[in-house]
Amino acid sequence: MALDFSESSLELELSCPICLSLFSDPVTLPCGHSFCLTCVEESRVSEGCGSDVQHHCPECRLEYQDTEFPQRNFKLRNIVKSYEDTIEQTAKDSLRAGEVQVIDPNHEGSSSSQAEHESNMVNNIEEDTVEPSKHRLRLTPVMPDLQAKIVLVDELLAKAKEREAAVKALNTDLRAEMKTLLEEMVEVLRSYSTAGMELLEAELKPREEAVESTVQKLSDLHKQLKETELQVSMLLEEQDDDRFHERIQGVEACAANLIVEPAQIGFSDVEANTNLTNMCGEMERRNYQLRLKLGAVQRRLQAILNPSEVTFDAETLHPSLVLSEDLKTVSFSVAKQPYPAGPQRFTSFLQALSSQNFSRGEHCWCLQAEGCSWVIGLCYGGLPRSGPGSGLESSRGSWCLMWCDNLLRAYEGGKDTQLMRTPFLQKVEIRLNFSTNSVAFYSISNVSGAKTHIYTFSVSFTEPVYLAVRMMSGQPKARITLCE
Repeated sequence: MALDFSESSLELELSCPICLSLFSDPVTLPCGHSFCLTCVEESRVSEGCGSDVQHHCPECRLEYQDTEFPQRNFKLRNIVKSYEDTIEQTAKDSLRAGEVQVIDPNHEGSSSSQAEHESNMVNNIEEDTVEPSKHRLRLTPVMPDLQAKIVLVDELLAKAKEREAAVKALNTDLRAEMKTLLEEMVEVLRSYSTAGMELLEAELKPREEAVESTVQKLSDLHKQLKETELQVSMLLEEQDDDRFHERIQGVEACAANLIVEPAQIGFSDVEANTNLTNMCGEMERRNYQLRLKLGAVQRRLQAILNPSEVTFDAETLHPSLVLSEDLKTVSFSVAKQPYPAGPQRFTSFLQALSSQNFSRGEHCWCLQAEGCSWVIGLCYGGLPRSGPGSGLESSRGSWCLMWCDNLLRAYEGGKDTQLMRTPFLQKVEIRLNFSTNSVAFYSISNVSGAKTHIYTFSVSFTEPVYLAVRMMSGQPKARITLCE
């Protein structure tokens, strides 16, 4: 029958993948697969016991913690029970339909026509009873199948809604942080622009004032000359000799006092100077401040877009170390740098920490050391900045590798583990994973780029960690670089 395939398909969906029987007291693992409780317990026992044992789903092999005990699936149990009841009822209905007979003990001697009439009536009743039953039987296994699918979709929908809410909340925070940083960059540029224009005005205004003064002087002189010219013209037309002689001395004196000397009235040094060299020094200082401010904002922006972004913190540098402009390389300096003293600066060892700290997620960094023995690893921010205990490998809150005298060692809590002898090791990869509480180190070949596992620390972190480096010796060309 067509019904057999539907029933067998549904029974397969309601069967335990381990014992292949209908679920008995079903439980569901974190991955979503379901099994009989006794089957899961037997699987867990076979994998071992203890807090450090990783259990796996018997179907998809996904790991889950010992504390994540399978949850009882009451909905699935009810569906299995409903399916079993339906199968049992279906069997009873089929048996009842097959046993329907025509029995008439009270009319044994009736005529054949009467018997045929009664037989037809019984057959009609039988058909009316059996046919609806067959139709119902076709729909009987459909209901549990739909219920099982509804339960599955409900679970998927609930997880999808949780994921949707988490993504939207994360995106809302990301938009807010990005907007704040971009507005901060705009404000930095606006302040730089305003200060630059004020500086330019301070240079240009004296020139304009000098030119305006010259124009005013020449305008006043021109006015006086025109007035004197008018007086001379009127005096030349004077007919009265007495009045002429009376006024001529005053006119001559006025004309004589109006001296025009181009050398004195010409442009001054302030007006003639079109060189803005005086601004260069101040603008360079302001440009440096602009780069610092924009660089700080850009690094915060990169930290949002790339959570593994890391740079060295200039405030932690030992005075014999120099930081590159991109904050990715620390180099040894024979001459000590005049860095300002501060509580974050290392003073006893050639060390530096990252500006960023990390407390969640997965991160991977590559560092290359050249011209020196080195210590590279992670540490808590409370690493001492001076004294014998301030060495990276000496701290109780550090996990690092040391390469010195061709010997590679691993340090944890100030205790070392000798690993191997190697005459050449420059490039190291660090993988930090908070979900597995591990810090793994790999060597990287300079020729092929092949990676080789060196050592893994298992750590239960209690606070954020920083990337840390130390030069074991001061060589002129020694440096440690954060590689892309």
